[in-house]
Amino acid sequence: MNVPATPLTISRFRSTAASVRLSVLQFVADPQWLIPSMIAPIIFGIVAYQLVLGSGPYFVVYAILGAGMMSMWGQTLYGSGWATGQDRVFGTLEPTLQAPTPYVYVVLGRILWNVVSGLVGGAIVYVVVVAESGQIPAVVNPLLFVVLFLFVMVTLASVGVILSAFYVYTRFAGFIQNIGEFAFYVGTGCMFPVIFLPWWTNPVSLVFPPTWALDALRYGSIPGYQGFAWGFGWDLVGAVATMTVYLVLAGLVFHRVERHVLEVGTLGDY
Repeated sequence: MNVPATPLTISRFRSTAASVRLSVLQFVADPQWLIPSMIAPIIFGIVAYQLVLGSGPYFVVYAILGAGMMSMWGQTLYGSGWATGQDRVFGTLEPTLQAPTPYVYVVLGRILWNVVSGLVGGAIVYVVVVAESGQIPAVVNPLLFVVLFLFVMVTLASVGVILSAFYVYTRFAGFIQNIGEFAFYVGTGCMFPVIFLPWWTNPVSLVFPPTWALDALRYGSIPGYQGFAWGFGWDLVGAVATMTVYLVLAGLVFHRVERHVLEVGTLGDY
């Protein structure tokens, strides 16, 4: 049975599509985004490959995952912070929040573009590392690898959504981004498994959905991999559970912000 599209659904779809289009235009117009999303990950990818050189065919996957995740996380961190920051700078945050379409759909469009551009950066890293190594990385189940890789992207998007929500309450989003970038690379296991870190850091790492998803990705693509003791299945459960919490919290925050703007008319006190 076909469910007819309601005017509300159409309005939200158009808002998200317009947000994606504007994000693309801003990305093209501002070349500085090429450095964290395209150029830096290539350098890190080559360095990571040299570090694992001679360790075996499956270790090429580490280089690709680490540098590729740097590209995708850079886009998520900076793009998500700018998702609300640009509206604050341009003075369009309050009018956008007062629009009939919930603000979360505008942010969703920007997050979707961050995911796509991050995937492009990851693909570039893949090509560069393969060219450097001269071999296709050994993966036991390529289809599972692709599915889990996309799942990792979804978990990153959930982090982006909640960051963009809470960034409304601070004028120090840029500071948070700069100190959080490399801490996130290490803390979630982008470059190497979290189990290599001191045991007391693990509870902090497990707060982030990508930590669980990356561990599951390595379990599914690298034979003999030993990550968290609970294994592949519970990694997926943990990723879905933490991601759900993130999305619920982001929805509650956006709802509270919208009500505040409707009541007061400004976010000048934040």
